[in-house]
Amino acid sequence: MDNEERTKSGRDYPDETESIDLLVQKGIRYLEQEDYDQAIERIREALKLAPFRQDIKELLAQALDRRPEVTRKIKPIDGDKEIVPRSARKPGINVGLWLFLFTILTLTSVAFFFFFSSSIQTFISNIARPNEEKHISPTDREAAALYKSAELLQDQRRYSEAIDEIKKALEKKPTDRKRYEMKLATLYYLIGESHDKNDDYIKAIDSYEKAIQNNPEYIDAYYGLGWANYLQGRKNQNRRLKYQSYYDKALVSLQKILELDATHIRARDTLARVYIAMNDTAKAAEMYRQIIRQNPESGEAERARRSLKSMGFRE
Repeated sequence: MDNEERTKSGRDYPDETESIDLLVQKGIRYLEQEDYDQAIERIREALKLAPFRQDIKELLAQALDRRPEVTRKIKPIDGDKEIVPRSARKPGINVGLWLFLFTILTLTSVAFFFFFSSSIQTFISNIARPNEEKHISPTDREAAALYKSAELLQDQRRYSEAIDEIKKALEKKPTDRKRYEMKLATLYYLIGESHDKNDDYIKAIDSYEKAIQNNPEYIDAYYGLGWANYLQGRKNQNRRLKYQSYYDKALVSLQKILELDATHIRARDTLARVYIAMNDTAKAAEMYRQIIRQNPESGEAERARRSLKSMGFRE
């Protein structure tokens, strides 16, 4: 396979390495969408490329901090507002009397705390804890523990084991089932990426399809699926094997992306590549023209102009 057909990961252009800033921007976009798992993955990739960038480290810390915890730890409330006796606020009160009252109040508070600290902490926890946590069912607690275990395994890149934990959690029939399904989709997507990097496109296709089954609006998974089908089609075409079906599947996935996000330039660029592989240069040219119209000053537009010129089409 030619170098231009390979990428650092299955998500990018074959002849371009995703820039650090683009990875950071993707991470910020996922943070804004509250998709913290994807945000953390993208920011970590950027940090690997630029390990001394303090701003990326801070962004990663922010993403990790914002990711919801499965079980919330309720901390005691410190710094209770000091209650000053009404008489202490009267003009001309004796300073010695004020000190005496303050001492009595402090000693009383300390004694009260030691004797009733357990009750106070329980009361504070009940106030601070959301209503849904007060009434969480035993099965939801078990599912939440499995979810937490899956997150730890994901951080260690043990994706298959993490998937097993989420499947066990789903068997508990948790109340927030969609949350677990989205985590399952993320894990399958990450496995697909790892297969992409190893040029094992058949396994990558299978993983991306499972990701979409669990999250039908997962744009990155659709792109990974389209890209893997395109590359597998090219591989088979070079070996004179069956390839047309892979191109057809790539078109379906990439067109689905444009239904979900009409501004997705990479989907249009890859669509153009698929059309070229299918010898449909007219449709490829139209994809390149759409890229130019969408953002005339972008690097993608410049590449599209060069491609049109090399194909003998006008802009």
